[in-house]
Amino acid sequence: MKILALETTEKFGSVALLNDTHVLAEIILPKDRRSSQTLHPAMHSLFETTQIAPADIDLVAIVAGPGSFTGLRVGVTAAKVFAYSTGAKVVALDTFETIAFGSADTVCGSLSVGVDAQRGEVVAAVLRRTDDGHIETVKEPELIPVADWWKHAEQYNDIEFTGPALERWSAKAPSHIALAPECDWFPRASVAGKLALSREYDDVLRLQPIYSRPSAAEERKQKSGGR
Repeated sequence: MKILALETTEKFGSVALLNDTHVLAEIILPKDRRSSQTLHPAMHSLFETTQIAPADIDLVAIVAGPGSFTGLRVGVTAAKVFAYSTGAKVVALDTFETIAFGSADTVCGSLSVGVDAQRGEVVAAVLRRTDDGHIETVKEPELIPVADWWKHAEQYNDIEFTGPALERWSAKAPSHIALAPECDWFPRASVAGKLALSREYDDVLRLQPIYSRPSAAEERKQKSGGR
């Protein structure tokens, strides 16, 4: 099965082409430009390099969030348009499991994965690898203050902290907190492609980004009673 995998949960991201679990090529998008500028040229480059035609893609794997509002919209829209136009199937994955799956080989205990939600908050979940190699969620994602995120170290044994939120908050982590290597903080398209093979297909027309919190406009609307 030929897979196009997209990951744009932050301002940058990555794209990959796989043949089943074999990664044919992967491109890390530049950090100095937004994914809205770099995603489509990177996809074109992948197809050109691998000599695979878009029509040959069987499955599109997309990391649907949570993450950056702009990045998620860009990635999910690209996945929907590509899948709809080529007839490929689509699988949506969440940020937490994609990061945990990519880190599973180097983690002995649990992982607390945090995604920055601005305003001193993160969306955090706790995951671990089972004996049969699968990733299971121990604590469902929740929007919490950063100070409460660190408390996961007191609630779970042998836990390591990871996730994009560490880019902002690692310098302020308590000294007893175990941090994953920085290279494991972000999801990767190649990992998403491998993970998608074990998942059921999603409805491309209903595919939506998973946001950390409502947008500012939606929050204002909620506070005004929906007016």
